[in-house]
Amino acid sequence: MNNELIAQNTFFPGFVVNGYLEEQLKRFEIIEQAQSFSSFIPVMSSSIDDLYGEFLTADASLPVYIAYDRLSRFRPNVFYRHKREQLIYTIHGPLDKVYATARVIQAALDREDSAAQDVNLWASENQGSTSGDNAVTQSIFFHSFKTYQLDESRDLLELASVRGIYRNKIVVEYDYHTKDPVDSFYT
Repeated sequence: MNNELIAQNTFFPGFVVNGYLEEQLKRFEIIEQAQSFSSFIPVMSSSIDDLYGEFLTADASLPVYIAYDRLSRFRPNVFYRHKREQLIYTIHGPLDKVYATARVIQAALDREDSAAQDVNLWASENQGSTSGDNAVTQSIFFHSFKTYQLDESRDLLELASVRGIYRNKIVVEYDYHTKDPVDSFYT
């Protein structure tokens, strides 16, 4: 199976959520409209210096980076296509942008089925567009969203002393079902 076929048939629902949130952050001008890179990056072992490298030496304002990772995936009921996942977003950046980003994510997604309707509508209107290196597909239908704020003020204080970069963490939980071609293969 070639890489393109694998990417089309095995997808990660978080890519849709990332794309939706990136658009919301652009609406509030937290992320610049013309920004040439995605603010959403998968968790990787890198230091703050690696993440912000060129920005730390320039006089430009620091951008927001949002590292994401899957926390858990499970089935909330007996229907095997109904799934639940949690993502953890670690927001890095200047204090005002970190707080604004957290506020927008919570306002956009902490609305149960109303948020799911908005994300589903966004996905249907942006099918084929990309979020980072990943195309938005219409194979996911979201049911509900919740957000949780993690209190890690220790991390904020440690990073603040290093170059004015702050960090905040939010957990996003969502229920969804799929029209996944890989699932269909086994039914």
